[in-house]
Amino acid sequence: MTEEVKEFLSFLIDDEEYGVNILDVKEVRGWSDVRKLPNSESYLLGVLELRGEYIPIVDLRQRFNMEPATLGSTTVVVIVRNEEGQSLGIIVDAVAEVYQLSAGQIKAAPGYVKIDERFIEGIASVNGKHVVLIQLDTLFDFDELHEVAQPELVSEG
Repeated sequence: MTEEVKEFLSFLIDDEEYGVNILDVKEVRGWSDVRKLPNSESYLLGVLELRGEYIPIVDLRQRFNMEPATLGSTTVVVIVRNEEGQSLGIIVDAVAEVYQLSAGQIKAAPGYVKIDERFIEGIASVNGKHVVLIQLDTLFDFDELHEVAQPELVSEG
């Protein structure tokens, strides 16, 4: 019996490689200005209207308690979605690779990883480097972010 293989899109944040299941990735796009939202979490930069949907845009660096991302023409936004189909844009430093990983290649997160273990699906060793696989549904409360991002609450800004 062969082991199930999943594909993961990896990206860089602060020279560390992280990944998300490629089935959760909707698209990768460059930076464009977002509409700011008052009284929101510091890592929630605002919302972006994309094909009629308001998508919360979050700074993954701030969510990991790192320095905020420097936003500019080279900024990359990875649009992901959860199992309920809710979308979210995460700002990353750069997109790196697509890896095919079997369950046997994914190990439990050791205690020394920079981010809370609850947010990690596991760690995979690929080509001599370690890729931290992120569990999006525990890292972000999609329902709460989408409640904040409702269009009737969005003001120009």
